[in-house]
Amino acid sequence: MGESDDPGSNGEQVVERQGTYDHERHGEVEVTGIWKGVEEVDGTRDANENDVYIVRYSTEEDGREVDELTDTLDEFLEALE
Repeated sequence: MGESDDPGSNGEQVVERQGTYDHERHGEVEVTGIWKGVEEVDGTRDANENDVYIVRYSTEEDGREVDELTDTLDEFLEALE
């Protein structure tokens, strides 16, 4: 199975730092960080791993930037439209 940077390709979703995504609750969001434990990573693929990934993202509400929104990777992927 070849790898692709396209979310949803081959049944896998890719989330990348500085990528923009359509979040069902917050609208368009930009990923500002991805964390595994205490280490920051540049991207991650939805995989059956024991480690928990945390996705930090920002959006705009009422013309103001809202940052420091966080979800686990699984929660974030479930919220993508």
